[in-house]
Amino acid sequence: MILSILLTFSKRIFEVSVARPLILLCGLSACFGTPGIAAYKEAVTGLPTRKLSVQEAVSETNKLLGKRKISDILGVTHTNGQYALTEKPFLIEGSEAVNKLGAKIIKLWFSPGYKKSYSWHSQWPEDISSLEELAKSPYFESVFAMPFHTYVLEVYEFIPQVYFWKKGLYDKDKAMVHNDILKLSTYLLTRYRGSGKTFILQNWESDNAMKQAMKGTMPEEWDIAYQGMREWINTRQSAVEEAREKCGTDGVRLFNAMEVNFIPSAKMIASGKTYKSPIPPAKVPFPLIVDAVVPQTHCDLYSFSSWETCYPGTEDTVFDRLQYLAAKAPHDGILGSANLMLGEFGAHEDNFEKAGKTYPIYQGDTSGSAFYALQLMVKAALRAGVRYIIHWQIYSNDLRMGGKDQGLGLPPGVMATKEDCVGNWLIRPDGTRVPTYDYFKGLFDLENDQELSRLGSDCH
Repeated sequence: MILSILLTFSKRIFEVSVARPLILLCGLSACFGTPGIAAYKEAVTGLPTRKLSVQEAVSETNKLLGKRKISDILGVTHTNGQYALTEKPFLIEGSEAVNKLGAKIIKLWFSPGYKKSYSWHSQWPEDISSLEELAKSPYFESVFAMPFHTYVLEVYEFIPQVYFWKKGLYDKDKAMVHNDILKLSTYLLTRYRGSGKTFILQNWESDNAMKQAMKGTMPEEWDIAYQGMREWINTRQSAVEEAREKCGTDGVRLFNAMEVNFIPSAKMIASGKTYKSPIPPAKVPFPLIVDAVVPQTHCDLYSFSSWETCYPGTEDTVFDRLQYLAAKAPHDGILGSANLMLGEFGAHEDNFEKAGKTYPIYQGDTSGSAFYALQLMVKAALRAGVRYIIHWQIYSNDLRMGGKDQGLGLPPGVMATKEDCVGNWLIRPDGTRVPTYDYFKGLFDLENDQELSRLGSDCH
C-alpha cells in the first residue's frame, strides 16, 4: 500500500523534475529492497528492469483473453520473404511454417504481383488475369486446403494502373473493380461452402497508398484523390455484399476490410501535434485517411497497420490509436462494433541496435527487444478488443542492403543471409527462431493444453 502511494506521488513529480524521484529511489531501496526499487523504476519510466521470459509473457497475455481463443485472434503474414528454407514452392513453404507454429489465421498477398510475392522454387501459370483465376491457381488451392480457418488476403484488382482512383474513380474502372471483386467473392463463397473458413479481402495501408499516389502534387489536387479512394473502397464493399446476397454464407464467411496506417496517439492529440505532410512538395499537413475517408465508407472491418508503436514508450499507444479508429469507423455493418483489427504489426530488429533506441536491459539483444515490444503491442490490442491481430511476418522481407525497396540489394535469385535482413521475422534464414516465435507458439500450445484438459474433465 505504501509503495502504491509512493509510486502515484512520484509519477506526478517525475513530470516536474527528474531529480526528485531519484531521491525517492534511495528511500524505496532501504524500505523495500531491490524488488521495490525495480517496481518503482518500471512504473515511472515505463522501461523494463529485467528481461521478461516467454512463459511470463504467455501467462500475462492469456489472462487478457477471457473466454476468447488466441487461435481465433492471432495470425501471421507470409509474403515476399528474402530467403527460403526448403525447395517447396514458396507460398506453400511459408504457409506450412505458419501452420506448424500453430496459427489458424494467415495473411497473404493476393494481387497481380503474385510472382514477386512468392517467387522461390515456384512455377506460376502465365495466363492469370483475374483474382478469381488467382484463387484457382494450384498454389493457392493448396494453401486454401490447409487447416487455417481464416485467410486475410491483401487484394489488388487486375487493373494496369495501381492508383487508378487518384484522379477520381472513372465508370470503367469502377466496373472493373466491382467485377473482379464480385467474381472472386462468388468463387470463394461457392467453392468453400461448408468448410468453416473465413476470407477477408483488404487493401494495403491507405495512407501510404495515398502518399505514393500523390507524390509531386499540391493540396488542390488532393480532394479528388480522396473521393476516388472512398468510391474505390465502397465499390469493393458493394461487390462483397452482392456476392453474399447471391451465394449465401452457409459454412463460409467473407468480409471486406479497409486499412489505414497513420492514426494519432492520445499524446499527439493532447499536444496539438499533426502529421507533417509526407507528400512533397506540399508543406501543409495532409488529411489522414482515418479522418477524411473512413467515416464515409461502409466496410465490414477496419484495419490498423501499426509501425509507429514498436519503439520504447510507444507500444501501448496501440490501444488509444485503435480507440481513435473505433471512434471514426462506422459500426452498422454485419459485424457491428466488433469490426476492428490490428491488421499488421511488427518490429525490425535493426531498429534496436542503437543504445538510445532500445530498452537498456535488452542492450545488445535485438531479438529480445523486438519480443518485448511485440508482446506489449499484443496486450494493448487485446485490451482494445480487436477481432484480429496479424503479425508481420514469418520470414523477413526487408533488406539492409539498398533499403526497403531492395532496389540496390541482392542480385536476382540470391537468397538473403541473416546479416542481410532488417529482422522482421519469426524464423531467420539459418532456420533458427526468435523469442517472438516461442511466445506465439506458447500461446497456441497453452490453448491446446487447456482444450485437452477440458475434454478430459468432460469424460469423467
